[in-house]
Amino acid sequence: MKNKALKLMSILFVLTLVLVGCGKETDKPAGGETNTMKYISREDLKENIESKSDEYVILDARKVKDYDTSHIDGAYTADQDAANKGGDDEKGKENLKVALKEATGSETGNPDDKYALVCYSGKSYAQKATDLMIDLGISADQIYTLEGGMEAWEKGGEEYKALLK
Repeated sequence: MKNKALKLMSILFVLTLVLVGCGKETDKPAGGETNTMKYISREDLKENIESKSDEYVILDARKVKDYDTSHIDGAYTADQDAANKGGDDEKGKENLKVALKEATGSETGNPDDKYALVCYSGKSYAQKATDLMIDLGISADQIYTLEGGMEAWEKGGEEYKALLK
């Protein structure tokens, strides 16, 4: 009887180890941590665009088809759908490098630039882009997310919609 109980306890212990070892967190970027996002208001980004100060390089992290439908004038497409929804961080980095190269001349941007990330609601696509940009060596101090994303921009009224292309 003791042998059967010991055998059963051993099997349960091994099963517990297997189940714990197979657990996987899927919502975290490479490295297991998410970086804290900083935000820029739609008002401040609009003022930057209208003043032509070029203080921010605008990167649109939404799907290309949504960017093609409508985007903030002067924004560069940096589609993060494959990385955010599909877990393909390499594709996300590739898209960021292309956008950064087009916008700044360098695949890793410039150390003096600030970046305004635009996504759907200012959450997951921008978070993924933030994490991947930091992985590329861009300082977190340079990266801002449009608060509320395109949803908030479009709700800003006609003066905001006039800046869409």
